[in-house]
Amino acid sequence: MNILKLRYLLVSFIFLSGFSLMYGQCAGTNTTIDVCTKDDDVGNRNFDLFAQLGGSPTTGGSWSTTNPANFVALNQTTGIVDLWRINNYGVHRFTYTNDACGESAVVTINLGGYPGEDNIDGSANACSDDSSVNLHGFLGSNIDGKVQDFNGLWEEDPSTVTNQLVNNYFNAQAAGPGIYIFTYTVAEVSSCASRTSTVILEVHPAANPGIPSSLTFCTNEDFSAYTNLDLNSRLTNADPNGTWSEDGTNQLSDLNDSFINIQEINENFGYGTYSFTYTVYPSHPICQERSSVVNINILPVLDGEISTDNVCFGSSYVVDLSYDDTILHNGEFILTYTVDGARGEANATLIDGNGSFTIDSGLVPVNQMLSLDIINAISINPLRDVCPTVIVPATTFLVADSSVSIQDICVDNDTTANFTTILDATGNLANGTFNMDYTLVQPDGSSANFTNIELLFTNGSASLNLPRSNFTEDGPYEAIFSIANTFSTNCPISDTITVTPVPSAITLDLLVDNNCDATQIDVLIDAPILSNGTYTITYDVTEINSNTVLTTNTINFTGGTADYQIDVDALPVGNYIASVRSTQNDTTPCRLIFEFEEFENFSRGGVPEPPQAAPNQTFCLSDFSSEPTLMDIEVTASGDLLFYATETDNDILPITTLLESGEDYFISNTDPANNCEGSNRVQVTVLLSNPDGPTSSNTTPLFCAEENPTLSNIVIDAPIGSTIVWFDAAVNGNALEASTILVDGQSYFAAINNEQNCTSTERLEITPTVISVAPTELSATSLIACGLDNPTILELRALENEVDNDVFWYTVETGGTALTNDVLLITNTIYYAENYNATTGCTSATRVPVDVELSNCDPENYDFFIPDGFSPNADNRNDTFFVPNIETIFPDYTIEILNRYGTTLFRGDRNNPAWDGSNGSSMAPNGVYFYIINYNKDNLEPVQGRFYLNR
Repeated sequence: MNILKLRYLLVSFIFLSGFSLMYGQCAGTNTTIDVCTKDDDVGNRNFDLFAQLGGSPTTGGSWSTTNPANFVALNQTTGIVDLWRINNYGVHRFTYTNDACGESAVVTINLGGYPGEDNIDGSANACSDDSSVNLHGFLGSNIDGKVQDFNGLWEEDPSTVTNQLVNNYFNAQAAGPGIYIFTYTVAEVSSCASRTSTVILEVHPAANPGIPSSLTFCTNEDFSAYTNLDLNSRLTNADPNGTWSEDGTNQLSDLNDSFINIQEINENFGYGTYSFTYTVYPSHPICQERSSVVNINILPVLDGEISTDNVCFGSSYVVDLSYDDTILHNGEFILTYTVDGARGEANATLIDGNGSFTIDSGLVPVNQMLSLDIINAISINPLRDVCPTVIVPATTFLVADSSVSIQDICVDNDTTANFTTILDATGNLANGTFNMDYTLVQPDGSSANFTNIELLFTNGSASLNLPRSNFTEDGPYEAIFSIANTFSTNCPISDTITVTPVPSAITLDLLVDNNCDATQIDVLIDAPILSNGTYTITYDVTEINSNTVLTTNTINFTGGTADYQIDVDALPVGNYIASVRSTQNDTTPCRLIFEFEEFENFSRGGVPEPPQAAPNQTFCLSDFSSEPTLMDIEVTASGDLLFYATETDNDILPITTLLESGEDYFISNTDPANNCEGSNRVQVTVLLSNPDGPTSSNTTPLFCAEENPTLSNIVIDAPIGSTIVWFDAAVNGNALEASTILVDGQSYFAAINNEQNCTSTERLEITPTVISVAPTELSATSLIACGLDNPTILELRALENEVDNDVFWYTVETGGTALTNDVLLITNTIYYAENYNATTGCTSATRVPVDVELSNCDPENYDFFIPDGFSPNADNRNDTFFVPNIETIFPDYTIEILNRYGTTLFRGDRNNPAWDGSNGSSMAPNGVYFYIINYNKDNLEPVQGRFYLNR
């Protein structure tokens, strides 16, 4: 098994190796060669690349190169390359690709450079006016196809350096005439050495005809200074050996002549361009002959006048021009002009001394005087120069946009003529009153004249009303106005007014055979014929209570008359509305109403229920600003009410009929849904009531303000069974409650309200006097004393400053009983002082409070001491421990009692001043105890001490 495996591997190796040898190098292998002097061997024009491949290449492949310069030199099929056509020395690569094996190989040629042949025999020449001399043109060989490489380096010889060489181009114009030496070097490539060739270039001077300076004149100028002009003076830097020539003026006698007479030229030939040529020949044929031309330009002149009219805005602004045609040719011109400085251009045809042009309306402001000036003329046909100096005086003109506009109207309507930008005689906007006439041409051709109308203008504007009496017929009217003392232009102050008639309207009608019990309704239509629209007519019957449409129909037509019947005999008993409606969609001018409707209420059977009303009704006259009428009777009914004087009368009383007291009135009603009147009438008897006014024995009563008197406190005499009502005015005004507080000096008005609840129209005026006593004045609002002195009300009396009134003292702010002078004062109590006027018996409404503090006691003056013991044995003597008078002298004091262990047994103050010897629920034993007293007054320090408890 091992021997067989080895043989298999050997066979496989030999097979695979043989395949690689047969196909792996069908393109050959890469090769590099040096070719140094390609120019020495003409055979290099057919250099075989295939022969240069290594290995064993097979034919059938193709050649390529990535260098575009080599593309034309290579035959891609044969691999033959023309090395003479490769004009760039260096490394060149050519790739052979054989698609049979998918392999490629590269032939690399290190190609030496060829600098061309030396040119030093004087055949290299250039002209000094050539700024770009190509030095490559002086190299090369006489052998066809042998051309120097182009990627070498050109350099100036140090002996003739000019710094005017850029790559292979030499600026002979900048360098000037002379002999210059240049070298051209191709660098070494691989084993190929660098090579150099030399060019000796001679630069020859160019012919110089100089820089010419032409002359330009206007044909109307003074030429006296130019009768012997030397043309040589019009050249700068010219060679002196040239000659002058000309065509047509005969000013030059021979080639040596250079003098001309421009005045004579103008006199003989007029305006035009006259050319004189100066020619110079070169010193070497490499240079060309040169010439300069001096032109004598004699320009035509526009010399004339312009005129234009004052015109209306929107007209063509044409300007007439007259000119001297002996110095200006006929033709088409572009004229440049200014309108008040604004520049414009216009085409003008000028023939035999006359022409015209139109001003651009966009440059022309309206309603102001303008200056027009021509500043330049250009000849476009024929195309030639014209003297820039135009001799045309400026002129003035004005463009007005004065106008009137009148609104179109319908027949029998006023309209207004609105005048705008009307100018006064000086060309300014009109201000003030101007006299006007106008003619109104009517549609029938007749005219109405209106004269001496004074119209006030403001800044050129005014309005004039044209009354409707002038426009009773439809058709076109023309109003033509003439305004005196205004600026004259061709503006027509007129306008056309179109007066349109009001179109006829459709007529609709409903005829019900019996409104209270209908059986048939006729719908009548009379509609004008519409030329540009249609009518949509709908008629229907609707049950009123449910708003249900029971019958309906819609008709569309363009006009005419029609009569339709609605059968309602089968409808159930009830109330209905029959309606017919029309809408139209025409656009007839002056039509204002496009929708029309007619309706009629009717009924099928039945009349309304009779009205309900109280048979006797009283009317208080005070409830009415004017006398009551029938409409004030209270009636409950459906529909509209009807009033009659008797039960059978057919004459309906006007609703504004005044009521008469004791009179009877009879009332019926109609159903608003069908206008049917009820068969029964209700009787109402009317009573008009107006009680006598109240009386009083005192219309100026007196009251005290502190009692808060009200209207109920005023005594008024009134009949038994009546009441008093109050008002704030003698007539009308507002009702006042009896609890209204009285205001001093204010009038109140009393009226009687009788048993019929009617108020008297007569009112009694009452003006009360309400006396207010001012609060008392005190010297202080607080009193500080010592309660141990037993102070009384007399202490408070010392605060009184009252002279005219008595003062009473109370312990309450309102009410209460006055205190007598011997009443003891109570500490921390507020006392109130009240003024009392003995003459009126009135007191002040408010009392003045005074705070009383009775702790102003000096302990030393009142034998103040702290006991040193007590005996709580229930013998009613010395049974509690307390400090006498301490609550008076030190009202805010506190006391704390402790046993000898520091345990607090009691805390007291003025509300709990005495300790009974208890310790909670038990009694403290006999012994020594301690107290701590905080006086809480005048920053006194607390005191502490001991005392003895002995039961």
